[in-house]
Amino acid sequence: MALSSLGHVYTAIGDYPNALASHKQCVLLAKQSKDRLSEARELGNMGAVYIAMGDFDHAVQCHEQHLAIAKALENKREEARAYSNLGSAYHYHRNFDKAMSYHTHVLELSQELEEQSIEMRAYAGLGHAARCMQDLERAKRYHEQQLAIAESLKDRAAEGRASSNLGM
Repeated sequence: MALSSLGHVYTAIGDYPNALASHKQCVLLAKQSKDRLSEARELGNMGAVYIAMGDFDHAVQCHEQHLAIAKALENKREEARAYSNLGSAYHYHRNFDKAMSYHTHVLELSQELEEQSIEMRAYAGLGHAARCMQDLERAKRYHEQQLAIAESLKDRAAEGRASSNLGM
């Protein structure tokens, strides 16, 4: 949807009021057309804008709504996306235990779905949270898992991110 893309551009340039307005309009359009998946994704986009603004409470509200819709749709991939977003929100709010919990849900769903790209993102989130908790050995193990999956997928950009996370 072009309006959603516009919201992403506004976010990238730091124009958060217009980013939120774009994504809110997308939510309304999705509701009108009864497109629950698009509604969920746009709520996730709104949550990302709120994180960028430092508005943790609204970010979590959006991501929880995203998760509720994903569960109602029984869409495991979308559930994983919502859990990942919640993990990121709690990470930015410095609640690393809760971030770990959400990223663990992502890991479990990724393994259930046998979706390595989601699994790789889960390990990245777990590694970041472990590092912030000063559990460097566990962070290293998670990022090594992230790197191994990136290599198996031949995803050079992901390999670079994982290597950077390992300090390579």
